[in-house]
Amino acid sequence: MKTKVIFKDWLTSVGIAFIAISAGIYTIADNNLTSLDQRFEFGLFFLNYGLTAVFTVMVLGNAVGLHGSKISKANIEYTILMLILWLISAFSLNREMNVFENSVTWLCVWICISCITLLLYLYKDHFPLYLKHLLALLLGISILLFTYYSLYLTPLYIVSAFAAIGLGISLHTYVTLYLAIITTVITFRLLKTHKTLLYSFLTGILAPAIYCAFFAISWHKTNTKINYILNHHALVKNTLPPWISISQELKKSFITERFIKADLVYKTANLGKSIFWGDFGLSTFDELKKHDPLVIISSLFGTKNNLGEREKIKILQSMYDSRHQAQERLWAGDKLKTANVISNVQIYPEYRLAYTEKTISIANLSKRAWNNQEAIYTFHLPEGSAVTSLSLWINNKEEKAILTSKAKADTAYKEIVGVEQHDPSVIHWQEGNKITVRVFPCTIAENRKFKIGITSPLKKTEGKLTYQNPYFEGPAAKSTSETVRIALSNTTSKFDLKDYHEVEKNIYERDRDYLPYWEISCQNIPLSTETFSFSGTSYKVKNLDKKYESFHPEKIYADLNSSWTDEEAVQLLELIKLKSVYVFSDKLTRLTPQNFNQIYSQLHEQNFSLMPVYKIKNPENALIISKSTMQSPSLGDLENSEFQKSLTHYFNHPTHIRIFDLGENLSPYLSALKEFRLLNYEHGNFKNLRQQLNTGLFLSNQENDNKTVISSAEMVIESIPNTSAGTAPDHLMRLYAYNDIMKKAGKNYFNQNYLQPEIIEEAKTAYVVSPVSSLIVLETQKDYERFNIEDSKNSLKNAAVKSSGAVPEPHEWMLIIMAVFVLAYLWKSNHDKVTA
Repeated sequence: MKTKVIFKDWLTSVGIAFIAISAGIYTIADNNLTSLDQRFEFGLFFLNYGLTAVFTVMVLGNAVGLHGSKISKANIEYTILMLILWLISAFSLNREMNVFENSVTWLCVWICISCITLLLYLYKDHFPLYLKHLLALLLGISILLFTYYSLYLTPLYIVSAFAAIGLGISLHTYVTLYLAIITTVITFRLLKTHKTLLYSFLTGILAPAIYCAFFAISWHKTNTKINYILNHHALVKNTLPPWISISQELKKSFITERFIKADLVYKTANLGKSIFWGDFGLSTFDELKKHDPLVIISSLFGTKNNLGEREKIKILQSMYDSRHQAQERLWAGDKLKTANVISNVQIYPEYRLAYTEKTISIANLSKRAWNNQEAIYTFHLPEGSAVTSLSLWINNKEEKAILTSKAKADTAYKEIVGVEQHDPSVIHWQEGNKITVRVFPCTIAENRKFKIGITSPLKKTEGKLTYQNPYFEGPAAKSTSETVRIALSNTTSKFDLKDYHEVEKNIYERDRDYLPYWEISCQNIPLSTETFSFSGTSYKVKNLDKKYESFHPEKIYADLNSSWTDEEAVQLLELIKLKSVYVFSDKLTRLTPQNFNQIYSQLHEQNFSLMPVYKIKNPENALIISKSTMQSPSLGDLENSEFQKSLTHYFNHPTHIRIFDLGENLSPYLSALKEFRLLNYEHGNFKNLRQQLNTGLFLSNQENDNKTVISSAEMVIESIPNTSAGTAPDHLMRLYAYNDIMKKAGKNYFNQNYLQPEIIEEAKTAYVVSPVSSLIVLETQKDYERFNIEDSKNSLKNAAVKSSGAVPEPHEWMLIIMAVFVLAYLWKSNHDKVTA
């Protein structure tokens, strides 16, 4: 299309230019990343509003000049341009006044398409017939959109009419009403030009309306399905809470997720609550609140879901892995952003471990002068990892954490943050190789900074060692800068670092946008024979020399769920012809060729499974064949249920059940049982399983009171009586202690008997975060004293980069001091002789 056609006259040219500028201003504000610009966001609205007001005056002036008092005869194309400017200004104002929540992505696209459609109408006379059909279809879609918003804003019309006396800002309320009217007018004008355009227009109206009806019907069906699930749950004696049955049986879909998130994330219609059709109240689910017309309409004309907030959150945790969003909050964190990340990694390939320090800066983007917020981060750690340090910058000074019991740390943090509102930070252990970091307060005055240290084993697979980067969920990290430094302790290890530049020998750096998960690998090298010594004990690493023992399972239990493939089902069917294989559904059932298809189809529909291992009699002769989905309830989710009580009683006795995993990942439930050493775990495929069943050889458990197995690294960390100081890093002791604590705490995890003084003392000595211990930073020494938090005198303290070699024993410190005095005496004697 020629430029003369686009800019047909001076007022059209000004209108298009103003729309481009206004849209640019809105986009800048919407994607703003700095706290400085965020504070001037309201000023950016007035730029939008100013452009709108100026063009409105120009359009009205032009109409009056040409038509006098009969402004209805004015050029409708100028009115279209003016209303588009008003719409952009209205959405800019909505960021400040929040009449409706953030539009979902498809709605944003629909709004943009509708505005573009109105602009295209200006050039309809230059379109061939097929483009006019497209224009008619889009106009039908646009009428629906503007009509929806007009009805949604109806409760505000009277209030806005009185408020318009001021600066006229409340006139934005009527923009979509005017757009609905003007779009209808121009549509009828277009339809008069060709009769067949009516079919395209009706398609544009009916297609979205039909989908909306389908959504509302599916919404109602989802609610009905939930009611039936609850009914069946009540009829069967079930040891699990009802929400677990819902999580297992509901099909994941676009609609299901919105149904569960209604009133937590998605606004619903509630005409009896307020003129804004309901509100979110104090929802504890930390996800950006959204406006979706499909949810509004379905909840208005369909069935509103009757699940409580707690049940919804539990379902979201189990079905959609939303544990981070469900974290308990003492303060809001919706205005926070991860401003910068520094990853300082030290890799020890000769010990198959690494230490990662992540220094994170947090920006508060609030526009209010006083809006303290709480930052919550969930870190995902490689299997077997332990958090071994924490620092918080207070008054521009790095303050290191003290390790104490989880109960003391939790009490101190909640008291200070909830009541006194000054500086703390705390790290708590979570199931599933996760930890939570909390930082308060994050203010607009300056970025808040903390540092976390993580000791991790390197993953060994197929002759390679792989470093896996710990990643986090937390305040948004979009366009966040990251500097990565990698230091290698061994020159023979050849990691793939082609994108890094060497700043010193064996030290590499790279600047880039923040990348959540990444890994680097090298060929496996021999393990070092060096030890680390502390407090009368030395620690050293050995290869895990896999040993097998005779095992012929009397019963096999198949843990069936949606993760199983049809091919695996066929192989399981072959297996049941040779072995006694059972499944748990409502009851224990033996699989046979006759009932296999029915039972498999039923269990394969489940999103996840929770194998009731406590129902397995003679566990020493049992084998579980499992394949898991990544989503399932965790052990913590089951607390106080009959299932949990039975599980606790079952594991009170020395019990280790063999499990053969066919998948790549264990569910949170099984992963926790494995981490607590309550399962003898093996991994492979059906071919490996059949071979082992034929030979009767399965892996033996090589852990004991002095050995800890790190299966992912295929290594054993052994504690031995101290013989001599070595040069190994202290991380050997930290990894040993963490995994030893998990082994000791596992069987009593629910009944609180794992809170034994000797376990807490082991955590304090090694300075590792665990189920019994947490790291906390408080503002003053008095804060530590009043919560009875004391630093252990005989401990490794916070880990640090380049922290290696043995820590001297107390008697060794005395020898060192004596040696210093002797050297000083000899130097002085020699100096006196020379002087004489």
